[in-house]
Amino acid sequence: MTTAQAWIRDHAQSLNDKRPVYAAAKDAVIVAIGENTRESAEIDRHRIDLTKNLVEAAGFRIIVIPDSANVAERMDEYVLGKRSDLHDVVLSGWLPNRTEATADLLQWARGFNEQQVESPVRIIGNGPRQIEPPDYDQIAAYADQVDPAAARRIREHYDVIRTAHEVNEHIQTHQGIHPGRPFAELAHEALDLVRGLPDGESKAATLALAEATRDFHGNSFAAKPDLGELSQGIADRIVTAHEETGQKVIYFDGFALTGVMSNVDVAVNAGNPFATPGHLLRERYGNAYVSVLLAFGHGTIRDGLVIPEPSEGYVERALADSGAGEVLLPFRDSGGEWPDTASRLRIIAGVYDPDEDDKHGIDLPSLRQSADFLGSIEVISQTRPFAIARPLA
Repeated sequence: MTTAQAWIRDHAQSLNDKRPVYAAAKDAVIVAIGENTRESAEIDRHRIDLTKNLVEAAGFRIIVIPDSANVAERMDEYVLGKRSDLHDVVLSGWLPNRTEATADLLQWARGFNEQQVESPVRIIGNGPRQIEPPDYDQIAAYADQVDPAAARRIREHYDVIRTAHEVNEHIQTHQGIHPGRPFAELAHEALDLVRGLPDGESKAATLALAEATRDFHGNSFAAKPDLGELSQGIADRIVTAHEETGQKVIYFDGFALTGVMSNVDVAVNAGNPFATPGHLLRERYGNAYVSVLLAFGHGTIRDGLVIPEPSEGYVERALADSGAGEVLLPFRDSGGEWPDTASRLRIIAGVYDPDEDDKHGIDLPSLRQSADFLGSIEVISQTRPFAIARPLA
């Protein structure tokens, strides 16, 4: 038995008993729940269960989701009882968030808020306001009024790049369905066309939307953005949410962002290591930033894609070989001897290819420093999409 396996055997607790996390959360400002995949129904369940208990038992009131400010604003309005179109709210979000788990969380938060009017749960996005499909139509509508020929050319560009709102551009490339030219180029050309339109009452607003469209596609993963800048932006929004409200924050995201790592390199933008928001927030808040990792061994996700057993050298392999099953491992104040040598953790994102499994991992110079708690799930199944074709209150 290896040192890691022995440590797991001696310290593992049931994943269904998350009291050690709640105990740490009582003195925390931020609890980050990071996943090594956003495509697991089982991870969704544990994340939502943990969130509900952090709200009810530890006084957390801000939930930061991985989505744009405009999507989060609609979710916030829903949980505050200001709108009732749950179906439209969920399906307006980023594709990984269009799930039954998201709908469950929002419905639960709305019910909680009905009983806690003076201290409601609020929803905030980890990203800035972003372009949405109706914005393309608004730009084209102005062009129709002042220059129909230019409007046709603008639509030709936008009809291509708006597909990124259903399948991200870098995933289109991975799947072999990308139309060819970078979307950032097409967005820039459309912006030039808008700049050349005759002046009208809505010209300034239309131009601002076209500029935002260029920026949206120019900062996508397909355009290889500055991940350090993206990371700093996420951290800043979380800090602002806490400081403006005085409330404690739950932060959802992939573990490649929530984990406490100063120099992480991810497959989606390989060769460009960056400091994670988790690292920046740990520097600011110390142990008041609690990092929870939810990871898995193997299973099946979207479209029947099979994730194989992890290979040697991965954290998940040590967990599988220990035979511990679904467990919670408390690294913080455990007094254990988990080996603080380099480990790897798989990150299963939209560009995952099981034939190149080893490319989809991140190096963890110290697992104990990257995560305070690790929840391990042996076998996963795909997330459950929220696709009910009728509005729900």
